[in-house]
Amino acid sequence: MIILTEKPSVARDIARALNYKSSEGYWVSESGRDCIVAAHGHLLESYLPDDYDPKWKSWKTSFQDLPIVPETFKYKIKDNCSETLKKIERCFRNFDSREFILATDAEREGEVIGAEILEYVEFAYYTTAKRFWVSEALTPEVVRKGIANAQPLSNYDSYKKAGFARAEADWLVGMNISRVLTVQANKLLSFGRVQTAILGAIYLRDRNIANFIPKDYFQLIVTLTKNNQNFNVIFTKDNNDRFDDDINLKIVQGNLGEKLLIQSITREDKTENVPQLFNITGLQKYCSNKFHLTPDETLKIAQSLYETHKCLSYPRTPSVVLGDDNVELFRQKYELLSKVNPKLASRCDVNKISNTNKRLFNSANLTDHHALIPLNVLPENVSENERNVYNAVLLRFFQTIMNPCKYQVLTLDALQDNYHFIGKGRTYIDKGWKENIEESNDEEIEIFPTDIEKGDLLNIVKAETVAKKTTPKKHFTNATILALMENPRDEDMEKNSKLVGLGTPATRAGIIKELIDRTYITQKGQQLIITDLGKFLIDTVIKIPSLKDFISLKTTTGWEEQLTTEPDVFLNNIKSFIKNEVPKITVTEKWVDNKIGACPLCQKGTVSEGQKSYYCSEYKNGCKFSIGKNILGASINQTDAMLLVTGKSTKFKKMHSQKSGKDFSAKLKLNISNGNYQFEYLFK
Repeated sequence: MIILTEKPSVARDIARALNYKSSEGYWVSESGRDCIVAAHGHLLESYLPDDYDPKWKSWKTSFQDLPIVPETFKYKIKDNCSETLKKIERCFRNFDSREFILATDAEREGEVIGAEILEYVEFAYYTTAKRFWVSEALTPEVVRKGIANAQPLSNYDSYKKAGFARAEADWLVGMNISRVLTVQANKLLSFGRVQTAILGAIYLRDRNIANFIPKDYFQLIVTLTKNNQNFNVIFTKDNNDRFDDDINLKIVQGNLGEKLLIQSITREDKTENVPQLFNITGLQKYCSNKFHLTPDETLKIAQSLYETHKCLSYPRTPSVVLGDDNVELFRQKYELLSKVNPKLASRCDVNKISNTNKRLFNSANLTDHHALIPLNVLPENVSENERNVYNAVLLRFFQTIMNPCKYQVLTLDALQDNYHFIGKGRTYIDKGWKENIEESNDEEIEIFPTDIEKGDLLNIVKAETVAKKTTPKKHFTNATILALMENPRDEDMEKNSKLVGLGTPATRAGIIKELIDRTYITQKGQQLIITDLGKFLIDTVIKIPSLKDFISLKTTTGWEEQLTTEPDVFLNNIKSFIKNEVPKITVTEKWVDNKIGACPLCQKGTVSEGQKSYYCSEYKNGCKFSIGKNILGASINQTDAMLLVTGKSTKFKKMHSQKSGKDFSAKLKLNISNGNYQFEYLFK
């Protein structure tokens, strides 16, 4: 019998459970007839276009021969993987493979890795082959149970089909559309099915922020106190607490006495359950917010804690639970870690370590691997970032068996003569798992005194009329773009719309990193901002009708769903699209590095992009031509500037008149005559 695993750590766990011994790179049974052999992830990779035909080496000379659609996709050995493949080949020559168990990771990609290797070694016994499909922690009991319950390999063909369909579709899209856009735009443009959809989301968010016109409003905020605890209430009239001017608010403020009467209080009991264990995306979001680590940094640190320091479980997991059979594993780790973390342990309820606790132990909700847990005490010789990431997992581990957070949501009405005030907040009954935990969203919650009652006449500490502005949505951060990948929503979709996630927990950090490495986005502090090159790519895609769907999150997630249910249909549709539409793609504008075009005023210089404007290179010689990047609240991007300097009009833009105080929409166009220029506003 041969058992093939995806990585050595899994092979060791299975060998330990079956009492196999390490021998020449394998793990062999006492009888010497059975063997476990390990891969190292993907050992093979898809051919490049020029592997199929040397003519595809040059993008420009082969441009007229697009599209590239191989009749059969072929694979070659990845760099530095030949020795591992030779070892696996020897195993299949020296041991009987008529009894074979595939034990790669229990998910789509694991199925593909196994299938690639079996094809390479010319495996012949598919009808008798079985599949070890376990997502729980590989304790000896779980391993033996998984081996005994191994199902026919053919039962998992749908995963294999979906995996190969995804890989081949992404190859077709990337290799063909990247070439078309690059050659025609005269700029290397990488186009990917998921990558471009995420870039499109960042583009739309940044555009909406740039076009957002803030509106002024005023609020009268009164601070009350009871038993030395202050809290705020807001003046309300006709169910409105925002006002266009502060005149009446100043009158109210001036007429307030020293006290407000609490006229009514409504209380609603709420419970906030303990959080579930981290999956890798959850850990990346947490570490981004708390420690300002990028998703890629968090993943690498977690991988180091797993591989090098042996104190963290396998990190590339989408699951937030352990399996039903992992109760004793959790208990063992709790007993080990509570000795060195007595304060955390003192807040725990060990009765929650039970398979009746389905928020913690639930095999039905397991996918690929179980959730992240600490496996051992953190060594002393680690970096600060390693300590931070480990402690995040450790804290979450203990929190899962603490008490829930219990509180009351309070809504109160306060009166002073005919003036009506309203306050919303909470009082804590038992903070439970949130005791001594600082969370950013807690800062926005008004905390009321626990003993506040109807009829209280409370002192006014402060009354202040505050000028405020409406604000746009925030720029994406690493944490919020990861959240979008988990639950994709277009800007105009319903808030509760939930679609299939984009990418996998193991690949999402790589997508963000690739967008940064390709200079499509840049990170400013915690914000992810689209660059001019990123805007150019999306603007180019938007102008090509056949490509517009690639920046739609709804369409992209629809493809992800079809990959699962109808992989053959999905792949055939992509092939048909590539064959029929790629030859028709036309890019109307070429990329110019920071050069917008010839100056339409002096006709000598070149208009270039500056920090706040687009300006003429002849400015030192007296040319005054420039286009501001913000005109009446409207953002002027590079594409807009290119249109203006060539005498064309922009698209309609939302603007704000300072004179009238009103919003309006108009196209912009340059009017140049007699050595002067001015903007024209073309209204609908």
